[in-house]
Amino acid sequence: MAQIEDLKELAESGFPLNGEFYKVVHGRRAKVHDRFKTVVLPPYPEDMREELKRLLRPKLVELIEKYAGKMGVSPPSKIFIRSQRTRWGGSCSGKGNLNFNLRLIALPPELREYVVVHELAHLKHRNHSRAFWSFVSRFYPNYRSAREELKKWWSILELNPYWRWLEGRV
Repeated sequence: MAQIEDLKELAESGFPLNGEFYKVVHGRRAKVHDRFKTVVLPPYPEDMREELKRLLRPKLVELIEKYAGKMGVSPPSKIFIRSQRTRWGGSCSGKGNLNFNLRLIALPPELREYVVVHELAHLKHRNHSRAFWSFVSRFYPNYRSAREELKKWWSILELNPYWRWLEGRV
């Protein structure tokens, strides 16, 4: 219970982006001001989701370009960013497309990196077999601790009032 209370307090401290909590102001247009650690929330959640997708896509592309060659996998045919309620990375389709969760924009960069490595590994191993985890560990040795940290961030986003609004869960 104490751990949940601590997470709740943290979750309510601002809008989580890149592992930090930004101050929230309300305005007409969605905007993220990294310099001032401020997020401008527009009247409609869809506008904010589009802004976050615009910010997330180049971060994902950069990580995919960094790791695909190292891992010996072809870059994905397409990259989709969706608001998903059940998984971080999403899925890897038979066509080689990768789906990522919009929530990744909230994570510290090193956790986002783990999710990208995990999803790219599915282009080689389509399951969570021992071979899959061995492959992941070659490129992200601390994957076990990353998985634990992801659970914490999932709870933070579930409790965060701004992400609840963003996902239509108010």
